[in-house]
Amino acid sequence: MLERMARGVVTFTFDDGYEAVYQNALPILEKYNFKGVFAIPLNFQKLEQTEGTKARPWMDWLEIKNRGHEVAAHSVNHVNLTELSTEKLDQELKEPQEKLQATTLVYPGGAFNDAASEAARKYYSAARTVKRGFESLPPQNPMQLRSYNWTRHNFSAAKANLLALWAYLTNSWLIETFHMVSDSDIRLVHTVREVDLDKHLKFVAKLPVTVKTIHEAISGHYHQERGG
Repeated sequence: MLERMARGVVTFTFDDGYEAVYQNALPILEKYNFKGVFAIPLNFQKLEQTEGTKARPWMDWLEIKNRGHEVAAHSVNHVNLTELSTEKLDQELKEPQEKLQATTLVYPGGAFNDAASEAARKYYSAARTVKRGFESLPPQNPMQLRSYNWTRHNFSAAKANLLALWAYLTNSWLIETFHMVSDSDIRLVHTVREVDLDKHLKFVAKLPVTVKTIHEAISGHYHQERGG
């Protein structure tokens, strides 16, 4: 039987660096040999205070880069980048790039404007938004990458599976945005259950699509091959 040639790209991104994501999402990704993108704010203590949920220190996330995952910048203080002075905006962008050695930015809260995008271009080769939609490869605007932002109100494995199938059928790039992944902590609006994430990744693993990080996709490391 002839093997189906891989078409389309799927990218899994996880915002904010929650401890539960480290403990729950990483093992599920690696169960299917997939690599993910983890957007980490440097000031994890502030995020803990704001969200009331434990976050993992940014230094700990650097270790997963050795396992093929991407660590993306998510500012220093998880602030709205469109409301900052030029000097403060530069600081919020520059420091994460230096400490994380990141090439990708994820806009905190999805907030961006032309000024933020242009400032980010100085340090990053790509930036992800929560503006809904598929991307092409190469993308028309790598500093304003579209994605599908999942919450406990709109996520289902069936719905996510259909999007992944569409990426295959149309040979397009699907970027999925997750935040909290937990079967027990469902307080946050962005919580997706572990069991549902596993069901979705199991489906993607059976599709002839390529799972890539944003850095890999943007850098042109898109090969017609299976896996991550």
